[in-house]
Amino acid sequence: MGKKDKKKEKKPSRMGWDKSEAGEELVAEGLKRTDMDDGKVKLVDRDTATPVIETYDEDTGQLEGSILLKDRNREGLLALVKIIEDVEVKQDHDANVKSFSFGGKISIENPSKSDRLWDIDVSLNNIASTNLKSKDISIRELGTEYPDNVETKEFELKKDVQNLFLVKEFISSLSKADDVLNINDIERELLKIKNKTGKVTKKAVVTIPPTTEEDDDEEENEDGEKWEDGGTAVETGLETFGISIDRENTITFAIALRNTFDKPISDIEVIKTIPDDFTNPVVRDTTEGRAEIEGDKIVWKIEKLRPDYTVVLKFTCNIMVNDIARRRTGTIDVTYKAASSFAEGLAIDKFDAYTRNKFYIDTLERDEEPNIWDNKLIFDNSSEFVIQLFNADVYSPDDEGTKFVDIDPNDVPMLPSGAQWHSVKWQYESEDYPTFRKKLEFRVVPDYQYQVTVAVAISDVILEIASITGDMGYDKVETPTYKAQDVMATLKMANNGSAPLNEITVIQQSFTEEYKPPSASEIKLIWDGDEVELSSDAVNLDGDVFTILLKNLKDTSTGMFKPDSTLEFQYPIHCVNPARDSTFESEIVYHANTYPVSQELEFKPEVPIIEALHIRRKFRTSKEVVPIGELGNYRIILTLENIGESKLHTMVLLDKVPDQFEYGSYSMKPEITDEVGQDTLRWEIDVLDIGENLEISYEINGTGEYSPSDAQLAL
Repeated sequence: MGKKDKKKEKKPSRMGWDKSEAGEELVAEGLKRTDMDDGKVKLVDRDTATPVIETYDEDTGQLEGSILLKDRNREGLLALVKIIEDVEVKQDHDANVKSFSFGGKISIENPSKSDRLWDIDVSLNNIASTNLKSKDISIRELGTEYPDNVETKEFELKKDVQNLFLVKEFISSLSKADDVLNINDIERELLKIKNKTGKVTKKAVVTIPPTTEEDDDEEENEDGEKWEDGGTAVETGLETFGISIDRENTITFAIALRNTFDKPISDIEVIKTIPDDFTNPVVRDTTEGRAEIEGDKIVWKIEKLRPDYTVVLKFTCNIMVNDIARRRTGTIDVTYKAASSFAEGLAIDKFDAYTRNKFYIDTLERDEEPNIWDNKLIFDNSSEFVIQLFNADVYSPDDEGTKFVDIDPNDVPMLPSGAQWHSVKWQYESEDYPTFRKKLEFRVVPDYQYQVTVAVAISDVILEIASITGDMGYDKVETPTYKAQDVMATLKMANNGSAPLNEITVIQQSFTEEYKPPSASEIKLIWDGDEVELSSDAVNLDGDVFTILLKNLKDTSTGMFKPDSTLEFQYPIHCVNPARDSTFESEIVYHANTYPVSQELEFKPEVPIIEALHIRRKFRTSKEVVPIGELGNYRIILTLENIGESKLHTMVLLDKVPDQFEYGSYSMKPEITDEVGQDTLRWEIDVLDIGENLEISYEINGTGEYSPSDAQLAL
């Protein structure tokens, strides 16, 4: 079948359509579907009242012939040319492809039970991504019964191809997640993903980092089953994965789909599995299709999604946890059918095939005008197929440059089953029988179908349990009035959840001129037992509120505040001349947050009260010498009495023993020193309560030249 030599060349238009356009009238190509079950199509004709359809030259508008329908039939079969692909994609939460399997085949089918097809030529476009060695497929003949009526050629991908259907789940534990997860921002993220990832390979495998540095790729759930592919999600700015312990958390899910095929996709079904930990699932919105809750699943169905279009399903679930075991969010399975090849533009460019046909010329000599012949070309489509007569030439026997019939593809409609095309009559004068040279080109009209079935499995992510605890204390809770004294505060915080924390805030408030906060240089930070340098930028005083802020820990040398880690802050509270009966009643709040940011954690330790005590020390000491027993024996009685209104702390009582005396029999054992150059008895009294009278006694015995009056001396 060669090209026609004519002053104006016109390429035959491609016939057929894809499944996504089923039921649509294809006026430009002159056909529309009649019944999807029997595979027939119908010729489009505005005037259905007559069995004759006139045809005209597209350039001149002159009548060229007419189509005579058989029994007014306008229907016929199409040869089937199919690209069939079965695709399975496994991806992680961030749309990274973990594995990809592909099976493809090109199928040329004869749907007729009575008419064979022969001399079949198929030409393909864009085979570079496949292992097909040639774009051309030639088939000698197809029969009418299986397996002779089908020719199949399998192919696989040999290079990376574009992932043409984007699926991404967005998860947020924020209270305002519905505003954050808006379709405009989601669409921007999908386009970033498309530009970033783009290509997938037949056996692509992506390594997913574990949720924490200590995690393995597998972990066990509460039932001892293995959890695979546990991983953290990539920061998108839209998602948060931390939830709080002992509090009901509302989690918002948004599943977004974007079609980047060049044709619509159809029969989309999204199935989201809801784990047992989640309760009260509620579908909030679908921008396309319908979503329903079916048991432990949400099923979202969309009939058709046009190219370069994004749709979103939003739903919420509640979750409350009372332990720090991490929670899975549930997998997603998506199936859909595409009407264009997954193999990066693989397409059917051209199809030619013959079937049963007949054409002839009626040559009639006029009754009253001998040697004048009236002639007409007739093409008879005697098959079940729709046939396109795209070239019909009849040449003069005498002059090859003279054509009596000159038809190009745009001039003749397609012929339904049983139809005939009759050219206009031409006159020829000859004494002999005329013999006209003829050139006819036709083909069985094909139906190009792309049957691409894709299954996408999206793994879930882990919700980390965010929790903090702690306490605080002062080294003393009393301070003297009208004096300067420091009280040391020790604040302890522990990460008792499973989520690493990226931001820590400590807030203490209610400072005054009498009770002042520390400077940055006075704060000591101890992290898991080791002292860590604290930047001066981390400390701020605003009015009476003192703040220590550790932010973006993931970007520091310490890293994030990990589970089971502890922090300890030590700093002085400066008590500056507090008035009598003044107190420092302060509130301390610990805040913490995850990365990405989730709902902020808050913990308030119990804070003691620092009291300013008006301590004025008043006491009385006395010494009494009492003779006992024989001459030279005396009992020394020392008394210490608190005669003030405050306790007395850390007092020392001293008494010296004359050189000529021996001593012993103590009511309270002393420390014996020589502080004053001779034996000295020393007692330390930790506390002497208000009004308390402490009496200490011991005995002495004079020897040699002793003087009893020496025992009267006191320190």
